[in-house]
Amino acid sequence: MITPPHVSLAALPTPFQHRPDLGAVLGGKAIWVKRDDLTGYSWGGNKIRTIEYLIGDAEAQGCDTVVLCGGPTSNFTALMAYACAARGLSVFQVSYGNEPEVKPVALAAGEAAGAVLHFTGSSDRSTMEEVAAALADRLRAEGRHPYLVPRGGATVVGALGYAHAASEVRCQLRQCGIHAVTIVMPVGSGGSIAGLLSGFLFAFEEDEEALPLDVDLIGVSVSRPADELRAAIEAKAQACGAGRARLTSVDCRWRLVDGRGAGFNHYDADDAALVDAIMRRSGLLIDTTYNGKALRWLRDQRLSAARPILYWHTGGALAVADWLARPAFPSTPHLETT
Repeated sequence: MITPPHVSLAALPTPFQHRPDLGAVLGGKAIWVKRDDLTGYSWGGNKIRTIEYLIGDAEAQGCDTVVLCGGPTSNFTALMAYACAARGLSVFQVSYGNEPEVKPVALAAGEAAGAVLHFTGSSDRSTMEEVAAALADRLRAEGRHPYLVPRGGATVVGALGYAHAASEVRCQLRQCGIHAVTIVMPVGSGGSIAGLLSGFLFAFEEDEEALPLDVDLIGVSVSRPADELRAAIEAKAQACGAGRARLTSVDCRWRLVDGRGAGFNHYDADDAALVDAIMRRSGLLIDTTYNGKALRWLRDQRLSAARPILYWHTGGALAVADWLARPAFPSTPHLETT
C-alpha cells in the first residue's frame, strides 16, 4: 500500500457545529454542520482537501502544468488555479460552452491566478474531458509535462482527501458523544462522497480510542441521475482503500438520492427562497447549485429525529457571490460549480 504524497494547504480540522438556527429554517430539530466551507485556504470549500492530493501527485510525477476541466462557475477550478500558481504550476482550464460576455466570479478568479481558458463551444459538459485530453497531448508534444484533472478532481487520488476527512469527523463525533449519525452531503462528480465512504470502510489513520460508530451516509445528487453515479462511487471508494485493513468499529451504510429538483444549473422559486432564508437566519453562505439543493432535500425528507443529523457544508462561496449579484446575472440558470 502506497499513499500518494500531498501538500498541506487546509486549516484542519474544520469546525463541527450544533446549529439550532439551521434546523429551524429546515423545519426540524437542531442539526450538526461540518464546516468544510471553512477549510482555510483562499475562500475555502471542500475541494481544497482534494487539491492537496492532486497537487502532491502532480509534483511527484514531475508535472509542470495542470489541465483542469470545470464549468465557468467552478469553485474547484478557480481554487485549483490559485493553489497551482502558489506552487509554480501552469494551469489550463477547459470549460464547456463559449466564453461568457460577463465572467462569473470563479472564472474571473481563475484567470486572475493565471489560468489559460479554453472553451469547447458545446453545451454538453462531457465534451470537456475530450478537449482537455487533446490539449494535454498537444502540451506533451511541446515538451511540457501536463497533469490531467477531470471535473471536480474526482479521481481515486483526489478522493483520498475525503478518506482522511472521515477520520477527522469520527474524532469530532466521539468528542461530542455521538455514536450513531446520519450524514447528508451534496454530490456532483462523486469524488468527495467516494472518499468519505472509503474512510468509513477502511483504516486511514491510527485511532487507539476507536469506539463503535453507526453511520448512515446519504449523498444528494444534484448533477446526474443517481443510477449513473452509484457504481462509480462504490468503485472509487474501494480503490481508495485498496491494501488497507477494514474498519471494524464503524458500521456504514450509504445511499445516493436524487436532489436535482428543477435540474442541474436550474433553480426555482422555492430553491431561491430557501437559500435566502438560510443565509439570513444562520449566516451560512449557501449556493443554489449544490448546498441549496441538498438542504432542500433534507428539509423535504423530514428524516427521523431518533438520531443526530450532520450536514456536510461543502462551500461554494464564489457561486454565492454571483447569486447575491444576480441583478447583474439576471434569471438565467446557474452554471456548474464543480
